[in-house]
Amino acid sequence: MSTKPSAHTALIPGETLIGVLVVDDQPAVRDGVAQLISCAPLTLREICTAASGTEARAIAKRLKPELVILDADLHGEDGLALIGQFGQAALVLVLTSHGDAATRRLAKSRGAAAFVEKQQPASELLAAIVQLATTQKH
Repeated sequence: MSTKPSAHTALIPGETLIGVLVVDDQPAVRDGVAQLISCAPLTLREICTAASGTEARAIAKRLKPELVILDADLHGEDGLALIGQFGQAALVLVLTSHGDAATRRLAKSRGAAAFVEKQQPASELLAAIVQLATTQKH
C-alpha cells in the first residue's frame, strides 16, 4: 500500500507534465504498473498508488491527477463508481480482469476514457497510457 509519490522530470524543457494515480487492490499490479510507467519515456509529474477508493480519493484531492489507472474491482469495492470522483480534468483508464461487454459498457457510461484488460501485454497498457497522456497535454 504505497502512497509515496515518485517525482519525474520533463524530458523536453517546457513540456507539460502529467500526474498519474494508479488504483488497484493488488500490490503486485499497483507496483508493476507504476514501475512500467516510471521506466517509459513519458513526461510525468508524479506517480502515486492507492489500494482502495478511500485512499484514491485522498490522494487525488492532493495530487489532482490528470490520468488515473483504475481497477474495476477493489477487493469487493466498485472501482467504476470512483470514475467521476477524480475531477473533470482527470482521464480514467480502467485496467481490469473483467473484460466482459457489460463491464466495458458500464465503464464507458461512467466516463472512462480507455479500457485495458490485465491479461493484455504490458505494451498495450503502455500504448493506452501514452495515448491518454498525449491527449491530456493538448
